[in-house]
Amino acid sequence: MRSLMGSLILLLSSWVFAGPASALEVRGSHFIDQGQILRLKGIAMGDVGDLPADENPYPEIAKEWGANTVRLSVHPGYWRDDTVGALARLTQHVEWARTEGLYVIIDYHAIGWPDGYVQKFFVASDSETTDWYDTRMSLALDFWRAIASTFKDDDILFELWNEPVSSNDEDIEGDGARWQELTPYWRQLTHLIRGQGNSNVILAAGSNWAFDLSGMAEHPLNDPNTAYVWHVYPRGDLAQWKTTLETLAEQAPVIVTEWGFEPGSKEHWAGTAKSFGEPFAALMEANKLSYTGWCWNVDYGPSLRNSDGRSLTPWGAFLKRYLRAN
Repeated sequence: MRSLMGSLILLLSSWVFAGPASALEVRGSHFIDQGQILRLKGIAMGDVGDLPADENPYPEIAKEWGANTVRLSVHPGYWRDDTVGALARLTQHVEWARTEGLYVIIDYHAIGWPDGYVQKFFVASDSETTDWYDTRMSLALDFWRAIASTFKDDDILFELWNEPVSSNDEDIEGDGARWQELTPYWRQLTHLIRGQGNSNVILAAGSNWAFDLSGMAEHPLNDPNTAYVWHVYPRGDLAQWKTTLETLAEQAPVIVTEWGFEPGSKEHWAGTAKSFGEPFAALMEANKLSYTGWCWNVDYGPSLRNSDGRSLTPWGAFLKRYLRAN
């Protein structure tokens, strides 16, 4: 498999855009590109292996939705079972998105703790078990070694780990202890990426399904081109996180790579535009957060589109208006 993957990387090298002289970077509390402050705003697509191979959605996303960013995910299990196919599919979608001028986030879609707990069921189903969230660090290192070698375009960002969580019922400690447990793993992945001569922006998440921001401001990663991830769905009072968020956002960029709602859902994303969408959007505007709304793929909730793939859910209609207004 290794020789096949190496051959594929060489074959696909002609697809990869070279980084510009003035590249996307982290500078203080902002993303900067071409010397200008940038807010990344767009759509999380879901796993590239679940997206149609013959449909290019990015002209619609760029022109009709007004997005400037897409987030492309790869489940660890997809990478483990079909490394060559996963890299080819990811490369195809990256090329399509970059042709439309979109920034791209590559997301390693693990759910669990490095070399520890792994979520055994799909998020939207407590009955359908899966091994796709494989949390072995050796697999994560293999993934990021290939990604860092293949994608040198500086308008591509690397989200190290989708949702760190130490158990299925992890409580929010809010004291930063779990963040300090995660940072050695994130440093190891960052060191590997930088060791490939890669300067792309890195995105790092905290515990509790990337919701717990505590400890990040006090104990930042020592890589200067790193920003921090927040995943937010309708849950408890967000006011308790206001000070933590503001402190972090004053020091480094914060990007919400997943958020959304679904009226009447039985899942944790149950909510409406009034109860969640509008107040959370106001919070992001007040703190100038970047974001990608979850999810373009109709098989993941909360979906932006109905099962027909064309009509929009209430969440999709809300995000489209929000993107176009901004």
